[in-house]
Amino acid sequence: MLSMVNANRFISKGAIPLVLVAYAIFIWIDHAHHSHEDPDVRAHLQNVQNSRVDAVVFGGSNAVYSLSAEDLSNRTGLSWYNASLDGELLSVDKHKNFVRELSARIDRAKVRYIVYSNIFSYLIGEIEEEKRKRSAKRVNGEGIKPSLSVLHDIEQNILQVNLGDVDSERQRDSFGDIVFETVQCKLVQKKPWHEREDVDASADFLVDEAIFYTSVFPNASIFIVLPSEYYGVARFDDSIFEQNLRTKFYGLLRQKYHFEGMVKIIFQPPYPSITQVCDNQRHANEDGRVWRTKNLIESIQPTISRRRGFVHEQVNHL
Repeated sequence: MLSMVNANRFISKGAIPLVLVAYAIFIWIDHAHHSHEDPDVRAHLQNVQNSRVDAVVFGGSNAVYSLSAEDLSNRTGLSWYNASLDGELLSVDKHKNFVRELSARIDRAKVRYIVYSNIFSYLIGEIEEEKRKRSAKRVNGEGIKPSLSVLHDIEQNILQVNLGDVDSERQRDSFGDIVFETVQCKLVQKKPWHEREDVDASADFLVDEAIFYTSVFPNASIFIVLPSEYYGVARFDDSIFEQNLRTKFYGLLRQKYHFEGMVKIIFQPPYPSITQVCDNQRHANEDGRVWRTKNLIESIQPTISRRRGFVHEQVNHL
């Protein structure tokens, strides 16, 4: 009986307060993400306000480090903005809310191109985990009680906050690009790895993202970009994966969306040298950013040229 009393006392005085504190931290972090406490979110929303924007880059840290809106602007003659965010705010839904809010700060009907660079197809289990979290929110009720993954979310968000403190000096320029002079790049510490998600799961996720971006930016061509990584000296033949994903992607797109001509999936090649990466295999340094952006421009330039020709013919005809 005494042990039961002690157990109850421990639960009431120890475990329950610990859970309440953990949940309070979770709610605080969740509120912070929604109230623009993320410095990059604030910077993006301020930078695009009342600005001319022809094209936007969205995505996670791979696009933060590895794509340059300034280079895209200089090489295409369009006004690009890099609105990428570390970890895409660690939530598909939160990131979509950010995209909607940013689109309200510009003339979204005049945005002609969207690049969305996402790594989920290169991470086994991440798409399923995101679906599980969203399903748990629907079952439990958003904002009512934490999902089963609350401790995992707390850990990840605290890690993100700490990383933000470490990188608090990292700056963005007027194009939304990070300023590499404010970044401390280190060579890849862990052994680079190569993995690919299930093709069906990847295609379904990417098609949903493509449809979302076409709904927010109705006149834009959408480029779904699978980014560069560094794999060391090893070489992997991704041709079968890419072909299967491309086939599945366009097949699903035709079923769900009838203007698939405005959407293109792009696979970027791996970084050829470790001297082009920053702190992990997906983050370029300044040289790697130039290399990867140049490759992306070469991939999207035919689409840009065709659209320009089409508009020019329309003007002449009128």
